[in-house]
Parts: sequence; C-alpha cells; structure tokens
Amino acid sequence: MKFEELSQLFKKLEAISEKTGKVNVLASFIKNIPEDSLREALMLISGSIFYPWEERKLGVGEKLVMRAISIVTGISKEKIEELFVKLGDLGLVAEKLSSEKKQKTIFKKELTVKEVYETFREIGNLEGEGTIDKKVRLLSNLLLHASPLESRYIVRIALEDLKIGVGEGIIIESIASAYSLNPEDVEMLYAVYNDFGEIIYKIRKEGKTVIQNITPLLGKPLRVMLAIKAESITEAFDVVGRPAMIEAKYDGFRVQIHNINGRLELWTRRLENVTKQFPDVISFIEESMTLDKPFIIEAEIVGYDQRNKKYLPFQMISQRIKRKYDIERMVKEIPVEARVFDVVYFDGKSLMNVPFKDRRNLLEKIINPIEGKIQLSEGIITSSDKEAQDFFNEAIERGLEGVMFKNLNAPYHPGRRVGYMVKLKPTKETLDVVIVGAEWGEGKRGGWLTSFTIAVRDEETGELLEIGEVGSGFKEKKENPDDVTFEDMTNMLKNYIIRSEGKRVYISPKVVIEVIYDEIQKSPKYSSGFALRFPRFVRLRPDRSVEDIDTITRVMELYERQKG
Repeated sequence: MKFEELSQLFKKLEAISEKTGKVNVLASFIKNIPEDSLREALMLISGSIFYPWEERKLGVGEKLVMRAISIVTGISKEKIEELFVKLGDLGLVAEKLSSEKKQKTIFKKELTVKEVYETFREIGNLEGEGTIDKKVRLLSNLLLHASPLESRYIVRIALEDLKIGVGEGIIIESIASAYSLNPEDVEMLYAVYNDFGEIIYKIRKEGKTVIQNITPLLGKPLRVMLAIKAESITEAFDVVGRPAMIEAKYDGFRVQIHNINGRLELWTRRLENVTKQFPDVISFIEESMTLDKPFIIEAEIVGYDQRNKKYLPFQMISQRIKRKYDIERMVKEIPVEARVFDVVYFDGKSLMNVPFKDRRNLLEKIINPIEGKIQLSEGIITSSDKEAQDFFNEAIERGLEGVMFKNLNAPYHPGRRVGYMVKLKPTKETLDVVIVGAEWGEGKRGGWLTSFTIAVRDEETGELLEIGEVGSGFKEKKENPDDVTFEDMTNMLKNYIIRSEGKRVYISPKVVIEVIYDEIQKSPKYSSGFALRFPRFVRLRPDRSVEDIDTITRVMELYERQKG
C-alpha cells in the first residue's frame, strides 16, 4: 500500500469533526487495506510505532525534526522556527516548505506504508554513539521522497501527534462497522490481542466466529478487567447482586503473571514487563505453584514494613516498578507480598467465560499460600449489608484502600469497566489524570515546574481534554521518603516538554497522577467544559498509562451525581 493513500485518509479524517463521519470513512478504508500492510497501516492510524510491551520510544523531538526539514528543503533552522511559531504545527511547516521547494529530487520514489513504518521502527531502535545524527538521516530520507501531504504526516508521526481525532474507540467502531460486528466484541478482541491489524486479519479469516475463539495468549499481556466505583455498601450490592464476594482492596499495583512452559513473566496494567524488577515475586510463585501447566493469573503486589508487617502505601512500592538497577537492594529494602485474586487462563484453556466463583475455586486449588510471600486476596461471601460493612471497616482500620465487590457468576471481561466488580473506598472521590502542561515558577520556586495542567480522556477520539490546574499537594522540600516535590516533578517532566511559550510549557502526556478535589464545576476555561475546584495532588500513578486515566464520561457522571 502506498503511503500517499494513508496520507489522504489522514487528511479526510482531520477535516471531519463528527464521530459518525470519521467511522464511516475509516470503515470504508479498512475494508480495502491489503493483507500484507494491515499491521503497519493500523499501527500508523492509531498513531503508534511500538506496542506498549516493547518499551521502546521514538525519541524524536522538535529540534531533530527541524534539522531534518532544513536538510531536505535547504531552509535555515531559524526560518523554520519562525514558520513554526506562525503555524503552530511542524507538520504544516514541512508540507508548506516541501510544496515551495524549487529543486526537485531526481530519483524520487513512492513511499509505501510498510517502508514508512519500518523506518520509524529503525529510528526508535537506534542506540549508542551518533544516534541523533542517524535519526536525522533516516527522517530526512523519508521527507526527501515524500509529497507535501506525506511530509505533513511523516513529521506528525515522528512527533507522535497525528492530529486526526481518532482514538481507540473510533478504530474499534470502524472495524465493527466494516465487518458488521458488535463494537463490544471488537473491543474485547482488542483488549486480548492489543493489535488492530491482527484483529482484522482474524476477522477476515474466521468471520464472526472469531469472538467464540478468543483466548488470551501466553507471553502477550491483555488489558485487564476494570472496576467501577460505588458510593455505599448498598449501591455496591445493587450493581453486582447478592450474594457477592467482598475482597480486601490493597494499596499496591496490579500485575498479570504468565507461566509460559515454566518461564514466568510479570506484566503491569500498562502492559509493561516488570519481571526483572521483581525476582522475589518470581521465586514466591515458583515456591507456591506447580509450573507444569501454563496459566495467566492476576495479583496485587503489595509492599510491607519488615518491622511490623503492615502494608505500605503504593508510593513506596512504586519505586520498584521503574527500577532498572540495584534491584537486589530494593528487594531487601521494600519486601513485597503477592495477593492473587483471579485466573483467566489455565492448562491451555481460556477461563474468561467461566463464572468468577469457579475461577476463585481454581485459585484455591493451584496456589499453596505462604505468609509474607504469596496468598489469595482476603474475602468473604455474603448478602448482608452488616457483614459487608464490618469487613469494610476492618479493612480501613488495617490501612487498606477499601474493598472490592464481585459478582460471583460474572465472566471475565478484559479491558472494560463493567458491573462485574465494584470498588468502595472511604475517601473523597479522586480522578486519575495526565499532565499536559505546566508553568515555570517564580521566586523561591524559580527553576521548578509548577501549576500543572491536567486532562482527562475522550474514550472515543482519544483526545485529551483539560480539566484544571493543580499546584497544591506537592512539597518544596522532601520531609518524608514518599513526598513528591516540585523538583521531582520537574526532573520527571522536563524531558517530555514539547514546546514553550514564555513561562508556559506544553508537555507530552506521559505522567499520570491521582488528584482529589472539592467539586466539579462547569467551565468554558478548559477544553473539557469542566473544572475541578481546589484540586490537590494525591500521588503519582506509574502503574497507569494515558489509556487508563479517567474519561470525560466519568467526569460528567460525577458532575450529575453531585447535583443529587
């Protein structure tokens, strides 16, 4: 497939504001993608080069792109910067300068989707001395052979910002429309396989039976089933039914554990491989379970204090998630326990359609609990509000986050917040949001980023919608090990700065935080149409990706709920 065809699609999608129009155009295009370009085309449409579990980044910034544009067009970087300030989009800059270029490339070739995609993978895989120059050379070569329109989107792909208003939700609906499937079924396929090209290939080969044949893949992480939130014991029971399993909600981080022929792998809900960071958990599983049968189980990894054996807050264990060195020291300093709570695959069979009570019974058979290492999540089965309240109160007294209510007869539905499980916490409502901007501080906060602009997600388009600014909750000086300072945030975010306008900086959406607030108000100031009143930072969420943050739909629900 020619890249020009994909560029024309991007242009059409960019010009359409309505969701239905985007779905119709994309569905029509999807049906005609050649089989040998499915994977590459769908990855580019989704704005991705690498799968989440590959842990690779393009590492291309605006200055690198400007160098490449300058090499290809012969225009100075200073003039390119001037045009960038005027147009606000380096993709449009590349398109304009390419169309005005007087000297044409003599041996120009037509770019293919596969060639563009593979070149970007090569760019992202580069390491070591001379990497920047090699990236510039590869990007320049693409731009050299690109048409003006292709240049627009090559630059945007490089900067990981296509600006076509298409997120996972629209792609899912487009695939469903193209092949007359239920969008929820396509959503489940994506939650399991995490590869739109692979999904379309399977649909073309298997038709609608692909849904019946869906099964988790060992060694390839799936998107986990998510809980909705409840405000009371009664509401929680109303959602999941009676009787229900009520489990302790631990303040740790969630992992799925794959046993692949005796080789164990740990994956976070962000689909990141953290096997190397948790050799202790691997040894716990090897000690507790027989590894002769393959499985995928889910657990919460919780840190605890060696002196009093009490569980530690998430902020402490989060230090281990990203750790690439001194792992043995961290294992000793922050010991953990695995609390297993679900199984979705065992002995060659998918258990996604098996009732939760049977999955729980299986866990009790295959796990030999070892205190301080690996155990099942604590829980009771009850229909009683009083018993549920007592269990909840006990969990809070022990310093746990709250409890989970689970429907005993529910299947496992990956990737969705469904009414099969509900979380109940005692604190005010919080939101998981992503940082998209900030301002440089003044006075004693000079040199630090402060006043962070936060956003929620439109689940259909993937667009990030601003909902406020947060500056409280961060510390100027670290008083406790789990404090997060403005300096910490600055060091974390400075490599993600996209561009600056005076004191204000725009930030690539990589860092997810949890915030608490007093109230949600309607506001024209932010793109979401809402504003959080008195938002306050609670904690970093390195276990969350931008796909995991709260949505505009949830914000609307909370707004309506607070109105009574």
